[in-house]
Amino acid sequence: MKLKSYIYSFVASVMVLFSACTPDEYDLGAKEFVPGDLVEGIAYSITHDSSNPNIVYLENLLGTEYTPLWEHPQGRSQEHKITLKMPFEGTYSVKFGIETRGGAVYGQETTFTINSFCADFVTDELWTMLTGGVGNSKKWFIDLDENGVSRYFAGPVFFKGTDDSWETITNGVVLDGADSWAWDADWGGVAGWQFDATAMDFGYMEFDLNGGSNLTTVQNSLGRTQTGKFMLDVNNHTIAFTDVELLHDATNDAQVASWTGTLKLLSLTENTMQIGVIRASDPCLLCFNYISEDYYNNWTPPAVNNDVVPELATDWRDYVEPKTNKVITYKLSDDTPFDWCNLDGSLKAASAAFTPVSGIEEIILVLNSGTREYSFTDISGNETTGSYTLSDEGIYTFEPALPQITLSADGRAKLMTNPDNSLRIMQYEVDDFSGALTDLWLASKEVDDQGNLYQYMGYHWVPQVAGATKQYKATLNFFDTDWVFIYSDPVFIPGNGDYTLTVNGSSSAAYGMYLDIEKILKDFPNMDVAIKDIKVDGTSIEFDDTAIDRGIGDAETTARRYILNPWGATAADGPKYSFTSSIAVTITVNTDTGTPFIPVSEE
Repeated sequence: MKLKSYIYSFVASVMVLFSACTPDEYDLGAKEFVPGDLVEGIAYSITHDSSNPNIVYLENLLGTEYTPLWEHPQGRSQEHKITLKMPFEGTYSVKFGIETRGGAVYGQETTFTINSFCADFVTDELWTMLTGGVGNSKKWFIDLDENGVSRYFAGPVFFKGTDDSWETITNGVVLDGADSWAWDADWGGVAGWQFDATAMDFGYMEFDLNGGSNLTTVQNSLGRTQTGKFMLDVNNHTIAFTDVELLHDATNDAQVASWTGTLKLLSLTENTMQIGVIRASDPCLLCFNYISEDYYNNWTPPAVNNDVVPELATDWRDYVEPKTNKVITYKLSDDTPFDWCNLDGSLKAASAAFTPVSGIEEIILVLNSGTREYSFTDISGNETTGSYTLSDEGIYTFEPALPQITLSADGRAKLMTNPDNSLRIMQYEVDDFSGALTDLWLASKEVDDQGNLYQYMGYHWVPQVAGATKQYKATLNFFDTDWVFIYSDPVFIPGNGDYTLTVNGSSSAAYGMYLDIEKILKDFPNMDVAIKDIKVDGTSIEFDDTAIDRGIGDAETTARRYILNPWGATAADGPKYSFTSSIAVTITVNTDTGTPFIPVSEE
């Protein structure tokens, strides 16, 4: 037999190596196989359990030095011995291969037969939740309907790391050093997040246990219907499809090498299911979200809490309608001209996935709070004029309505007023130095197919002030072991240079001290602030700038240096900062170092 001759040749080659090489030079060489060698009974075995013939053992007979490559009814595996629990009658195929230095080599496909039904293997609750149980069937839908509504999940597809699985997603196990992460994209941005731009009825998957484990998939977005088999592995949490594809969308159809074979079962309940497939380019786990037919048909929209509204400061009118400047000219922000907002006015940070249309910076809104008149200029230079009112709730009403303008290249984001010609103030920002308005977010309502408000489409307006220089407030904050704080007077930073901040007072129990520069990371994410000098009671002390932590302050746009960090590398430096009159810290600000203030890996 060929296999014996290969083994004899192999032994002989090893003997030659022992005689010709030092121990550090052992090299067994590449073992050669051809498909004809990898046959049942010689390279591997298929045997039925003597007490339960529905249990089938697959075993590699070539030894543990060779990595086996199995393709079997429950998926793919590289284990040397595999136990298959086959509940249904039928003939099943197995293909065996070996990983060699020259690549994978597979033998011819062979089959084995199961002659009886074993109910014990489909009694696990996962089988029941998936199919409804023996003799039943159950339909599953992608959690997005033709009206753009997701009933349970935030959207039809999530993005996970390639190492994510049932363990990380359902059981919440943290895998050290693994590619494990989560991005739960919602429908508001799905068009830009690799899913069909148009909501539709995507079809369904129907699993049944009627004489076998059968699967039918109706793929409406792809225009095809398929029937085949599936096999659920309740121990390893995988699901294998044969002759039928996982229900998915047309946009992702070419993004995945295979929609059949062994797929990751990420979660499964009576009404929800998540199945993952690896995206071929820029690999990640596409986590498709499904809901059961019963949940789909009986779901009712959650009650909308109309009491949730943006909270504005009591003096908000003083900034939006300042007494010294009746006419304000606004343009859409260069960085973030639009975004989606939650009901409380907070941003969803979804706009990065959308490309603004060309010329969006030409849109101008002029408001005259003295005459209550407005003018609006669109991208083409067309001007609309009229009047407006501003309610105590922060709601502008325009007469006539502002014209509708498409803001994103895909058409998803549109500037428009509500049916009653209104826009609501979501939030605003003020320059800490000048007290002038710097940012104003106005928004229109977005409602679901039942007419319920669920989010806003926000428009980011920036006042155009000639010659204005934005300055950023910096403070030095000291606290002792009793958490008594002493603050420096603010120093306003207009740009690059050296600045000194001073805490006046005294303390013999220093515990922490940090420097904050507010709002600077919004405009200068690549800035840095170096500690140049520290004087305690007028005398410079030694310090190591590299040991002083960089971080984000109480707001995500605040740059922080934690000079004395009770929980960091400088925790033992407290005695150095006992003072009787003052602590002065001199810093050097650089608004663009070319790298982020907080490296991405540390966020």
